Amino acid sequence: MIIRKLPLDMWEKASEISVFREQKPFVDSVADSLMRIAGEPEDSKLVYNPYGIYSEKELVGFILYTFEDESKDNHWISGFVIDKDYQHQGLGRRALEQLVDFVFVKNPESIEVKVAVSTEDTVAKNLFVSIGFKDAGWKKENREVLCFKNKNPLRSPIFIYKPK
Repeated sequence: MIIRKLPLDMWEKASEISVFREQKPFVDSVADSLMRIAGEPEDSKLVYNPYGIYSEKELVGFILYTFEDESKDNHWISGFVIDKDYQHQGLGRRALEQLVDFVFVKNPESIEVKVAVSTEDTVAKNLFVSIGFKDAGWKKENREVLCFKNKNPLRSPIFIYKPK
């Protein structure tokens, strides 16, 4: 299983990813996530990175990673879905772990990665919590915000320890 940047010529294929009927109220479709990217104003500081989740060479899922340029604490998983035919195989867990690792390796000064989960979507919440996300204590658009804290963020030079 690997995640990699989703090229424009794969957007239509990614839009075919679907979930079980009972999951639909909780999850934005891939098409909706991709339309959000296309609809973003040019002067926005938000950067959208769509990733495909692949098992072997088969596209099995999608992650939309969003961050605010030059921000240390505005990193989000704005979309996440595993196709119904590939769920319950550990692919989602591994993809989320890879994405979180990627964020902190690429942005070592980052403080946390956040995700907003429907309060009724206990399956998704349990998945995120099981890999280390914690309740952030606030909501975004009636969704519970969870965050994964960077255990070793680089600090500003102001905080460098100076021995006596």
